[in-house]
Amino acid sequence: MTNPRRYQHAATIGAIVLAAATAGALASGLYIPACGFGFGVLVLVEAALREHRRVNRAQLECEWARRRALGMAPPPLDPCCLLSLHSHGQAHDRKCTGDHSLTQFIDDIEQQYGETA
Repeated sequence: MTNPRRYQHAATIGAIVLAAATAGALASGLYIPACGFGFGVLVLVEAALREHRRVNRAQLECEWARRRALGMAPPPLDPCCLLSLHSHGQAHDRKCTGDHSLTQFIDDIEQQYGETA
């Protein structure tokens, strides 16, 4: 089991435990601790969802790379890379699945200016 998958499971179990604690606190009339437990549930659910997205993206990138290694021409993933997503398309990661990878950029520069060595 990979670390993101392990973190996802741990956050999910923690959210379930805190949800039960929230219900118990509400049943006992302890409203302030219930609010704290409820906030903890929200934080852990968000963490579990984030790790779930990370695992899915890693699986998609692995499948894309496998198909590319077999000689197929798979379309780029959407978004092409996570750096592009967070920089609004201004920067791209070295594992970019689109035409904006670092190797593609270097090849374009070498073609434009020729080899200097």
